Amino acid sequence: MTGITLYGPAYSAYTRIVRLVLEEKGVPYTLEEVDFISAGMPAAQKERHPFGMVPALDHDGHLLFEAGPICSYLDEVLPAPTLTPDGAQARARMAATVSVLDNYIWPDLRELVTQTLFTTLVGGWPDESIKERMVKRLTGSLTIFDKKFVATGALNCNEVTLADLHAVPMISYLADSVDGQLLLQALPALSGWWNKLKIRPSVVATEFDLVTYPWAQRSED
Repeated sequence: MTGITLYGPAYSAYTRIVRLVLEEKGVPYTLEEVDFISAGMPAAQKERHPFGMVPALDHDGHLLFEAGPICSYLDEVLPAPTLTPDGAQARARMAATVSVLDNYIWPDLRELVTQTLFTTLVGGWPDESIKERMVKRLTGSLTIFDKKFVATGALNCNEVTLADLHAVPMISYLADSVDGQLLLQALPALSGWWNKLKIRPSVVATEFDLVTYPWAQRSED
């Protein structure tokens, strides 16, 4: 399978999720950066995604959008390793883990990342009240996730599934801030999982540096 182009910025958690799948599959692909922070979402991306979001993927002329469906498609059409477990119960648990990450973890974590990383990079000042509120909310949700999902094998660094790859960009951002590091230290199962996953070749291959983007240089003007 050839002719794969992924549209989205490297810093997007959901773009990175798709990149992780492609790296695990070991297939060549092109990442076309769509840096919407610098100048808004380009018109071309609004044509690829009906709601003007990222990522989108073109596979030999077949256009897909939204990370979840893209990853499921790639896992089905690309060669091994298979990233979806056997059995209806295991697949349902994987889907539940992804849903929990999307609905109960990432919204608050994204807001914390915005305040602790992105706002600072563009020369702004974090809103401490928002940070405190997000840390409080994440303390509760991540504790549940640690005990009910990671500790029970829903994430498993020895048998990586789409759920593990879905979690990687989110937990990577968590580990990139001081507040996030403190949260992670209190989560034994999740921190143990992350310490092993962060050195996995696909994770290393999809790392990025925020300061290389034009908007990050504004803080130096």
